[in-house]
Amino acid sequence: MFKVTTENYSIVKETIERAPTFVYSILEQVIEGAVYADNESLHSLLFQTKSGIYYVYGDSSSEQVISKLAALLQESIEQNKRFTLFSYSEDWNTKIEQRLNVYVNKLERYTFSFDKNAYNNREKHESLNYECIKIKQHQIDHCLEFNNQYYEEYWGSTSNFLENGFGFCLKHGDKIISEAVSIFKSQQFAEIDIVTDSNYRGLGLASFIAEKFIDDCLLNDIKPCWDCDIDNHGSYHVGAKLGFTNPVKYAVFYKSTDR
Repeated sequence: MFKVTTENYSIVKETIERAPTFVYSILEQVIEGAVYADNESLHSLLFQTKSGIYYVYGDSSSEQVISKLAALLQESIEQNKRFTLFSYSEDWNTKIEQRLNVYVNKLERYTFSFDKNAYNNREKHESLNYECIKIKQHQIDHCLEFNNQYYEEYWGSTSNFLENGFGFCLKHGDKIISEAVSIFKSQQFAEIDIVTDSNYRGLGLASFIAEKFIDDCLLNDIKPCWDCDIDNHGSYHVGAKLGFTNPVKYAVFYKSTDR
């Protein structure tokens, strides 16, 4: 395999169809990462974030890609690093399970399409008596869950998130009780990550703060992205109310804790 140069990222971007948001973040160099190809025709591609998140795309018959994945997985085991592999292809799922199944576990998730008309025609959420503010360094320093370590893992640094990402939080007095941030973002897409204080669940806070996130996306001509585990019925239900439709199942392979 060879490492694709950044000068050719625009070609790769035109080659791929549907992909996780972090793939576009890499291709637009919003976050640090790498792209590997089996040949100059770009028939098979492997995307890698600095934090150890991967996506495989294209022709699943490529032995070079699966060998590279096996080497990266072995390295993650030896160095106790993260290994999380995304696949939207059943052919790739089969190949991965055949070659790596002793070392990885499989999780199934949904990715959704955003229906702007459905969102605009939704039942509007009642205003809540909580302050909603855009996340800056002060809010990160006093966060509910999305702290500096979170942004360092997914964005490379907090400063990169503050420059290229965005998010909102709800406050009850001086306490942050819910947060919605872009775990990944590109020029076209922003993937939402939400957390709510367990003492405030069931009040509609997730829907309310997600609306703030989506409204900001639409204001800036960005498509919001919603993913969840297939057994996360609460997230599925909230997403459906907000115009996220047509769930498509995909697989995430992660390093087995037994290794």
